[in-house]
Amino acid sequence: MYEDFSTLTHVSPILTNDTLSKALSKWFEEPIIFTNWEYVSETGKGDSYLSEVIRIKIFGKDQNDSPKHVQVILKNIPKSLSRRLTYRSDEFFKNEINFYTKVLPRLLEFQSRKNMKEPFDKYAKLFYSYSDGVNDVICLEDAALEDFSAAVRQDGIDLDHCKLSFKGLAQYHALSFAMKDQDLEGFKEISNAIFETYYDDRLWDWYGRFWKRIFEIAIDAVEKEYPNSIYVDKIKEFSNPERYKDMVKATTNTKETGVISHGDSWTNNFLYKYVNERPVDVKLIDFQLTRCATAVLDVTFFIYACTTKPLRDQHYDELLDYYYEVLSTQIREMGSDAEKVYSKTVFLEEIRKYSFFGLAFSFESTPFIVLAPEDAVNMEMEGNEKRNIDDIWQIKPFKTKEGRLREANNVVHCVDRGYI
Repeated sequence: MYEDFSTLTHVSPILTNDTLSKALSKWFEEPIIFTNWEYVSETGKGDSYLSEVIRIKIFGKDQNDSPKHVQVILKNIPKSLSRRLTYRSDEFFKNEINFYTKVLPRLLEFQSRKNMKEPFDKYAKLFYSYSDGVNDVICLEDAALEDFSAAVRQDGIDLDHCKLSFKGLAQYHALSFAMKDQDLEGFKEISNAIFETYYDDRLWDWYGRFWKRIFEIAIDAVEKEYPNSIYVDKIKEFSNPERYKDMVKATTNTKETGVISHGDSWTNNFLYKYVNERPVDVKLIDFQLTRCATAVLDVTFFIYACTTKPLRDQHYDELLDYYYEVLSTQIREMGSDAEKVYSKTVFLEEIRKYSFFGLAFSFESTPFIVLAPEDAVNMEMEGNEKRNIDDIWQIKPFKTKEGRLREANNVVHCVDRGYI
């Protein structure tokens, strides 16, 4: 696959030897000269739709000729022009790079001035990034070096995974609440550095056909698993194209309670560290959909993208309580009044108001989650033409009862809770 390991320019023309030497020098905080690189592995099929992703080692030597290296996940903007145009790759790369270079450092700098018992550190560190819309690159330190790995996305995750994920999200969201309370102008600056990449009126022509497809799949699942029920009536009523405008409103009209959210909190974007086969830590990855909006959009999408009916039946309210407990503790430790900046009453009101968002977003994620790796969509695209995403993501109704129930039971939960 790769033959020349003395340069990375054939992977990305931006990654010249001089660029890599500077990146290594910054990383190790001493002069380093790039020498070579080594291919480690691909990532799993179906794990990335917006990027070309490989795991590599980058080697160099210091002034004493001592070897140094860093292992990174290299996310490269697709080389296929058709794929770049079809998936608007430049926007997603720009948004994520702005997050890593302009937003996260400010949040962490704010946190560093606080005496935190458990500061937020659940992210992969940035090694190098570049954005020009054509040669965009993001290199992140490989979390596998700290024994982090993905959960099996086809399975709904258990309570331990859920609590760790909610802990990571809550600690992350708390940074925004405290910074907004104590440094509003600074928070406005970083929130202006990111932009909406998914739910915006300008994107309906891009998303509309696929939106219709995923709602038809949801209706099919509910009709087959809960025929002649209120759930069929509710999902048909819910599947109005106007619902997309409600998604737009949810991402734009919640600035008052807004945080720098993750934006894409489904199974693929959490990595877990295990001890004796139990998860003990988590990292959040892939901030391409990051936005300034209510934290509840992350929470509700996680609920419907990552959990199953049995877990929700037993632990739904417990998980919401746990998320808010971590969130409020972190806010208080950073010196703000959690009751003032985001009370539990407001949190639960927003859960009721915006759970529809997590449900609708899950109609896109669930079919991809239950796909076996060998059935993942082939993202190889030739040519220079922009295509409609519905022509590529031609997902079909669920083949199995288990898949249909995973989707239909999300609707059941939303209906039973009075969210839709």
